[in-house]
Amino acid sequence: MELRSHNAGLEKTTAGMILLELAAEEARRYAESILGTVRGPLLVLDANLKIISANRNFYTTFKVNSEETIGTFIYELGNKQWDIPKLRELLEEVLPEKEAFEDFEVDHNFQDIGHKIMLLNARQIFRKDIGAKMILLAIEDITEHKRMESLLIDSEEQYRRLFETASDGIVLL
Repeated sequence: MELRSHNAGLEKTTAGMILLELAAEEARRYAESILGTVRGPLLVLDANLKIISANRNFYTTFKVNSEETIGTFIYELGNKQWDIPKLRELLEEVLPEKEAFEDFEVDHNFQDIGHKIMLLNARQIFRKDIGAKMILLAIEDITEHKRMESLLIDSEEQYRRLFETASDGIVLL
């Protein structure tokens, strides 16, 4: 009788553990589907700043694959192209000191994709199931926006000079 009671308790515990495991797997799939839906490149970093996951847009934008990305320190990614001192400083502060940083502008020449200007936003996230703090890093490519902004400023300057020159010519008449 006592053995049956003990076995029933073990079965109940095992069933509970299986349910928890299924719930954790479902939560992981849910989070991955959200990451996959976001248009911009995203990374999830662990407390040591190793890449835990990346979305498809990250791989496409930076021309890397999961084998060379997952488990790599962000600073070692792409032949250390992400080893940017100010970025390192900001990321190292996110978990212990701050919960986030926003709109950190990176102007960088990447070996495979060329010159990029990006806005980086990072936020601390917490996985309750494993009791771990992580960092969600969102990357927005603003290269084209900055280029257009520069062209607009140049154009305004040209028209201003043209107007100033034209008014000098009109005064002379």
